[in-house]
Amino acid sequence: MFAVVEKLAQVLRKRAEVGDDVAIGRVVRVEGFSTLPGGDDGVVVVDRDGAVEGGTLAAMASEQLAQAGRDVLKSGRSRSVTEVTVDIGDKEAVANGLACGGRVDLVLQAAAAIPSQLWDSLAARSPVALLSRMEGPEVAVVASNGRVFGPPPPDELLESAEEAFRAGRSTSRIIEHEASRFLLEAWVPEPRLTVVGGGELLDAIHAQAALLGWETRDTDGLAGLDDLFAWSGQSAALIVLSHDPQVDVPALAAGLNKGVAYIGALGSRRTQSRRMDQLAAVGVEPSELARVHRPIGLDLGGRRAPEVALAIVAEILACHYGRTAMPLKETSGPIHG
Repeated sequence: MFAVVEKLAQVLRKRAEVGDDVAIGRVVRVEGFSTLPGGDDGVVVVDRDGAVEGGTLAAMASEQLAQAGRDVLKSGRSRSVTEVTVDIGDKEAVANGLACGGRVDLVLQAAAAIPSQLWDSLAARSPVALLSRMEGPEVAVVASNGRVFGPPPPDELLESAEEAFRAGRSTSRIIEHEASRFLLEAWVPEPRLTVVGGGELLDAIHAQAALLGWETRDTDGLAGLDDLFAWSGQSAALIVLSHDPQVDVPALAAGLNKGVAYIGALGSRRTQSRRMDQLAAVGVEPSELARVHRPIGLDLGGRRAPEVALAIVAEILACHYGRTAMPLKETSGPIHG
């Protein structure tokens, strides 16, 4: 879903440059259907002429969505959220490759009503949340660093957004607060791995990350590192394999300076100590040094490249979802909560 919204952000930024507003529809609940194929079905876009884009759902419900979108953009309620329910019959569903019909609840909102910081955060691949009051014009963007753009929401809703960030998963739900309902939408990108160094372990990391659908890019040294950070964004995972002091220390310092979500370095404890001393010497604060996972990876016991790659990627996964990587038998609560 994040990739779809990230792509949408690019489209909307271009439309905003020419003053072309659109209504954005997001799916909040699905009943029935066998599946809704393709990630594009979570978001639809309707322009002032009623043209609808957005995968299979948009194709099946284009007429209803077109009218609802035009109403949002023309009625003067462009800063409010409109709820739409679309019923798809079995015959139409089968014609579009589904096994059976169903019902989809969506919300429609004018893009102009949403603070631009949402699109900026999505473009930077930074976790971000949108809080919209269903009965009124209040719309706020909550950044992963806690900054709020727009009318400040109640503390309870801010905590719900922060919980979504900590959980590491994109989410969409309606929250009742006092006499109002608020739509909370949080988008959390999956990690993109940036690796500094090479060798057999690099190939194993590429393979292990691919099993999770994660993208990986690498560089032998510092050349192109800024471009890799721009590609991976704030939700990146920086893996430093190099043991060259002219490479590993600057790479770690750059990752810390960029606010990269996960930073880990391969090497013995002696090598790790040398790196920390050198980072401290160039002014990196102790609190920032503590963010570096050293030595990188979980203690799984393996020594072959595929085993070490598994330990590294598993630690990144645990950190992304805010988990401790403890055995499930030693934890309580929902297993996949």
